[in-house]
Amino acid sequence: MANRLLFLILIALPSISYAEKLLSVAACQRGGNYGTGTIKEVRITPCPEAAQRRPCVLKKGTEVTIEVDFIPTVGASQVTGRAFWANRMLELPLPNMNTNACATMTCPVQPNVKQTYRYVLPVSRGFPTRRYDVRWKLTASPFNMCFQFPIQILN
Repeated sequence: MANRLLFLILIALPSISYAEKLLSVAACQRGGNYGTGTIKEVRITPCPEAAQRRPCVLKKGTEVTIEVDFIPTVGASQVTGRAFWANRMLELPLPNMNTNACATMTCPVQPNVKQTYRYVLPVSRGFPTRRYDVRWKLTASPFNMCFQFPIQILN
């Protein structure tokens, strides 16, 4: 019995150790306002770099999972989720993204009820190797929320 328990713990440890809370998430707007929601936590799996406050390293040809815990201040139905490569001048939408946020969270969104949005992102071999700021938007009138975080794409 003890051996079976130890085996289950050893299997579970790798998945736990790589689900890292991002410490460097910022609001898209100056002043720290995320929009009509309050972000509680953002996690990227795998991202062991987050523990050292470094950008997550995403390897081409793999998948990462982005999870966002938030509390909306307004209600909304059909929520759209979009990610962009962002800089001060422009936003380039991530290609081939499933924008139906309701596919991975409860819709309609209720005010003051905690939600978790989840997205599995394939890291394309076609993405250029470099550091990026990713801007993520969840929108549905009147709900809107925007946050950003740095990543590093490597071969």
